[in-house]
Amino acid sequence: YGIINHVFQVLVEERFGKDTWQQLRNKIDCIPEKFIMKHPYDDNITVDVAEECSKLLGISVDQFLETYGQFFVVWCHRTNYVSMIKVIGSNLFNFLSNLNALHAHLSMTFNGMKPPEFQCMPSDDPKKFYLHYYSCRENLFGIVVGATREAARSLFNRRISIKIISKTVDNSRYANRHHIVFEICDLGYADIKLARTETIAMEPGAAMFVHMNGYSSESFDYQSQTEYVNSKVFCRIFPFHIIFDQDLIIKRVGVGLYRRLQDLNTADKPRLDQFFECLKPPVKLCKRSIKSYRNNDFILQCKDKSIKEGNLFQLKGEMVELEEHGSHYMFICSPVVEKLTDLQNRGLFISDIPLHDMTRELLLLNEQRLAEFQLSKQLEETTAQLQATSVALEMEKVKADNLLHSMLPPLVSDRLRNGDTVEAGEYEQASIMFSDIVGFTTICSQCRPMDVVQFLNSLYVKFDKLTNVHDVYKVETIGDAYMVVGGLPEPCANHAEKVARMALSMVDCAVQVSSPSDNKPLRIRIGIHSGPVVAGVVGSKMPRYCLFGDTVNTASRMESHGLPSTIHISEACYK
Repeated sequence: YGIINHVFQVLVEERFGKDTWQQLRNKIDCIPEKFIMKHPYDDNITVDVAEECSKLLGISVDQFLETYGQFFVVWCHRTNYVSMIKVIGSNLFNFLSNLNALHAHLSMTFNGMKPPEFQCMPSDDPKKFYLHYYSCRENLFGIVVGATREAARSLFNRRISIKIISKTVDNSRYANRHHIVFEICDLGYADIKLARTETIAMEPGAAMFVHMNGYSSESFDYQSQTEYVNSKVFCRIFPFHIIFDQDLIIKRVGVGLYRRLQDLNTADKPRLDQFFECLKPPVKLCKRSIKSYRNNDFILQCKDKSIKEGNLFQLKGEMVELEEHGSHYMFICSPVVEKLTDLQNRGLFISDIPLHDMTRELLLLNEQRLAEFQLSKQLEETTAQLQATSVALEMEKVKADNLLHSMLPPLVSDRLRNGDTVEAGEYEQASIMFSDIVGFTTICSQCRPMDVVQFLNSLYVKFDKLTNVHDVYKVETIGDAYMVVGGLPEPCANHAEKVARMALSMVDCAVQVSSPSDNKPLRIRIGIHSGPVVAGVVGSKMPRYCLFGDTVNTASRMESHGLPSTIHISEACYK
């Protein structure tokens, strides 16, 4: 989901700068401008980002992923997720053991997510335990290392060491998953100053294993032989439970399951794996797997083939070992329903769920949450689209400005765009230049019109580039005539010099172009005159910046009476 990639972006921009993230976007084409946190993305994007970041920073992929894992916990502390992670467990062992439950909760928001699984196993050493990590994604275990180390520091004020004991592929599951075993050792307090304020009275390292101490049972009559709840009452209070032996033979079920699974009455020694398959954890149902994952929640799915796909009956709950009954187990559970329509599809009613089961409240609350989630997702997607549209609009605005500036001087076009009126103005001094092509009439008579147009376009493109070099303004082109002015619309003292340099460059540029009629170097005539002019915008549908006055006429006559490949200037321009 986008939340993972979003944190990647925040990490790179905060630690290494926004320019670094932009370099990554240039290298990886599939990275969007902004990740939508609740939108699913391909896993390859995450892998590509990690690999490119490690190359750019000169570190290994595992080192970068560890940095990311640490930063992910830091990022969670900035968001609303902090209230969730602070109540997962009272110590690191419990915290990691209950991450699966957290992922199950988040899967209600992030539909279709494939989270990793965690299983904690104690050791004989009170300062050490083992973390079993299962994932369908390879080589992302560095995130676990960094996140675990930061969670121990920020949540429990513990300093730990983590090392990999083994890396295998678990084949005992329906879907093969990468299995990595970490050894986690407690190294003491992370911050001794904070440790002085703590009131936990236990041996060093025991804070990681407070769950092993148990609770005092002296005030409870656990040894009493009196049964306060008989089987009939128990089956009614817990309508969804299954009691089975070590051979998976079902001994008893709750009334809710009894009505749902009619085949139990006719089956000879019905087995748990005959009627159910284990979805979570994705293991085969057997005594060994049940004992190994007794600290995890289980999801069993009914194998009834008469049920349509999408309406599969699932149960979620806890496996409890009944030691006093000789290796029997009880699966105490509730039906998995996320929406009210799921009840109807599975043939259930709210009345089937006992009053003490929070599934009732969660089901109704989830209806409201799903509606809010859809609105939140739509808002996030709309915001992202709006930002993308804003960027595209800005690019189009730049293109429109460039086009407008090519038709009118920037100073004039900016005023017109703002809705201001551009009044005609008188300018005491400006220099005007005209040029035309020698023998243009002959060229037109000997060449096709399309060839003439292409020839003029290639020539005028070169001339247009020169106007930017010499800071002059191209007024217009009429046929083979090219008109340029200097000192307008922003007056300047050296307007004659600018126009003269422009004329010299045009002569040099023209000889580099061949005439389409005889392939000889092109020759042009140029005339320049300086004097007073009147300038203003003419027209509203296609406005043009036009010049008026005797100076314009004189400059045109200077060009028409000039010689080929020469620049004919007036005395006023010379002075």
